[in-house]
Amino acid sequence: MNDGGSRPSPKSRWIKEQEFVLCGWNACTEAFARRPQEIRRVFFSKERSHLVGAITKWCGSHKLPYRLLDMESLNKAAGSIHHEGIVMVVRPLPRETGHDLLQREVLPESVFVALDRVGNVHNVGAILRSCAYFGAVGLLVGLEEGQGLMTPAAARTAEGAMEIVRVYECSDLPSTLRDLHARKVFVVGADLNADRSLYETEVPFPCVVVMGNEQEGLSERVRKRCDALVRVPSPSASMQSLNVSVAAGVILAELYRRKLKP
Repeated sequence: MNDGGSRPSPKSRWIKEQEFVLCGWNACTEAFARRPQEIRRVFFSKERSHLVGAITKWCGSHKLPYRLLDMESLNKAAGSIHHEGIVMVVRPLPRETGHDLLQREVLPESVFVALDRVGNVHNVGAILRSCAYFGAVGLLVGLEEGQGLMTPAAARTAEGAMEIVRVYECSDLPSTLRDLHARKVFVVGADLNADRSLYETEVPFPCVVVMGNEQEGLSERVRKRCDALVRVPSPSASMQSLNVSVAAGVILAELYRRKLKP
């Protein structure tokens, strides 16, 4: 007997687990460039139709559905109005964990970023984009309550970086940071109230930069795993803090600059 609830059927759950909706021009074209074999179907607007020739040719030759849609139908396919005229349904990237990371070699100049309950998925996507831009090799995402994950909105904001930077889901972020520290990875936490400025703190490589919750900052368990806490100093007394994704970009830019120093 159907109780009228909204519980998804086993088939719909299976489909959800096997499909990921990518929206946005850069996110979709980067996925096509790197893993076209993972595409399942493609939708696009009339305005984009003259730009998707390579994609539709691939779909046609591999018997994959593609379709030009009006804007209302495209919004529905995307589940959002923020799709930039293209929607690509793909197989999800393989889920990787903190355990997977710990099985890999950590190169001497590696930089990772870890997120401690960063809730806004647009911030998650923007941080992933900065990781790709400044050469960070991995993003660690804690699975504690309040942490935003790699949703379609995060992937769109990342502008294709989801295809470039490995994302590791950590069931217990403090424990993963402890294990990385045991492998000589320096753990530096961003803290608005830290005594030391980023620019006066030595950060040896390899390292992991930990960004905290937008309102509360780093959790106490994560804070205890940090080898150093740093703040991004401001010359202005009128502005107290940066958006977490902007702060991550500033820190990654500074670490990249230090790598380039002779």
